[in-house]
Amino acid sequence: MSGEWSSFTPLDVTVQNGLCALIPCNYWYPSYLNNKPRIGIWFNSEASNDNNVALHSKDSSKESTKFRHRTRLSGDLGDNNCSLVIDNVTQQDAGPYIFRVEFGRGDGFNYYPVTQLHITALKHHGQTLTCRVRYPTVSSEQILTLNVQYAPQNLSITSPDNVNNSWVSVNEGNSAAILCSVHSFPTSNLTWRHLGVTLNTTRSSNELWMEFPQLTRQDAGVYQCVAENEHGTAERDVTVTVEYAPWNLSITFPDNVSISRYQCVAENEHGTAERDVTLTVECE
Repeated sequence: MSGEWSSFTPLDVTVQNGLCALIPCNYWYPSYLNNKPRIGIWFNSEASNDNNVALHSKDSSKESTKFRHRTRLSGDLGDNNCSLVIDNVTQQDAGPYIFRVEFGRGDGFNYYPVTQLHITALKHHGQTLTCRVRYPTVSSEQILTLNVQYAPQNLSITSPDNVNNSWVSVNEGNSAAILCSVHSFPTSNLTWRHLGVTLNTTRSSNELWMEFPQLTRQDAGVYQCVAENEHGTAERDVTVTVEYAPWNLSITFPDNVSISRYQCVAENEHGTAERDVTLTVECE
């Protein structure tokens, strides 16, 4: 394969939150570049975006702040090994990764397809660990519960009303309640926000309700739930729409039209509005 640009990387890699991630990678290039110095770059994006550099083999100052001092190559670029190691992975590290090599003077290449990194929760939180010691005449046993700390994840928004893809629809005048919940340990502080204003908040809880006793059309808009503990932050938006009957019906006429009586009726599933007008216009 030394005569062409090609590589081998997996399409998907899955690792548990807080552990070390390895993205295996081997690459090949035209043979005339065999003895040339090279730079290896990993991007946390679909393309070679300088704002999302996960690793730069020559200049670590070009790496994104969140990756600095956490990434390294597991092998030697000179041996066609471009495998990436990420220490202490978090949910923020999930996403696409792509490798690029640069030889200088315009000789460089992005190796596709990208690898998707998936971060899963630690399955061991809340499980028990049993230690048993046995001797010929006596035995002892102790049971411990494992407490694994992790950042907020799996944040969800639910409501007894119509919820569809982060969208809640309620009739004007009705009440509504929306629940924000998250998984984390220790428990998270939750906050509901709208237009940059904090509506309500709770500390050390993984659930927070937002309630509307009587919705008006002014309550429509985008609301944001933010969960935070000492290990990280998660957030999600929900759009509230308010349905209402026709109102503020108006009637206008073009010039030079003579109408003695005119009626306009507006109707939707929530109600009807109508308006009459009597108008005499002199036409020249």
